[in-house]
Amino acid sequence: MLSVVIVNYHSMPWLTKLFASVAQLYASENIEWIVVNNASGPNDKQELLDQFSFIQWLEMGYNAGFARACNKGIEATKGDAVLLLNPDTYFTDNSLVTCYNYLKDSDAVACGVQLYTPEGIPQYSASHFMRGGLNYLLKIPIWGSILKKLAAGVNVSKPSLDKAVGTQQVGWISGAFLMAKKDAINKAGMLDTSFFLYGEEVEWCYRLGKIGTLELYGNLGVVHLEGVNISNASGSAVNDYNYLYDKKGLQLMVSNHLLVRKVFGISWCLFHYLNYMWGALICLIANPMNQKKNAVRFMGNCLRLTTWIPAILFNVKKLYKVL
Repeated sequence: MLSVVIVNYHSMPWLTKLFASVAQLYASENIEWIVVNNASGPNDKQELLDQFSFIQWLEMGYNAGFARACNKGIEATKGDAVLLLNPDTYFTDNSLVTCYNYLKDSDAVACGVQLYTPEGIPQYSASHFMRGGLNYLLKIPIWGSILKKLAAGVNVSKPSLDKAVGTQQVGWISGAFLMAKKDAINKAGMLDTSFFLYGEEVEWCYRLGKIGTLELYGNLGVVHLEGVNISNASGSAVNDYNYLYDKKGLQLMVSNHLLVRKVFGISWCLFHYLNYMWGALICLIANPMNQKKNAVRFMGNCLRLTTWIPAILFNVKKLYKVL
């Protein structure tokens, strides 16, 4: 049996759309659907259960973030495989069941499918690891673009997959759709509860990858409204994961440094932090006057990041929550 774990944080419009597609396509399938609630409106639970009685609803009691809520859901699962699924997704075909059958018949420990926008445009769904997590530096305004050009000049391969072809082995899979065998989870452990949001699935895949291979199935797909749920909840003006000028951007920066520290070590984490500070200085100097506002915001986030860096470097066990 497949168990699906979905974390809810004021996601009612997207959950309704997701479960409408589930009811249409998978009503007769032996699938366990678990919603773990971080936060919701007063009537959301009853309204959802009235429409979709097959849902199990678990309460966290507080906004625990993605990793802790996923762990609570995983602990409640009965299936031999677990799917972590974003609430801002929905299905248009039988990809979910086909993916589960592929994984059961494979030696891989985890898998994913190709993510698409509602217009059918592929989203990056998985990636390979790059030494030291250097690809995370490309998000830095201006300085990241310079590093990207330098990398292209020496023919450094792009780690992320824009569009999967067939079955491809990957380093990590997007947490929007990440399926793992239960026995692999038992060996690798649960998600790291230091993460509040962002990066947790990458670190988890790193540990899963020590047990076996991870696969992305390019012939299977799910629609993903990328970032719309968290952007709506956090008040961010931008849905993508490269906007570093607001509070969501600070959470990305903190989580990415935490990820680099846990996967690549203290030296690489310090290297990333110094690049961010250097990048903030370049951003302030190089931006024209009509763009100084964002440069000042980015510098402010880098200074706030500084307050988190000692705990990250010394691997202090706590919840790294900004939002």
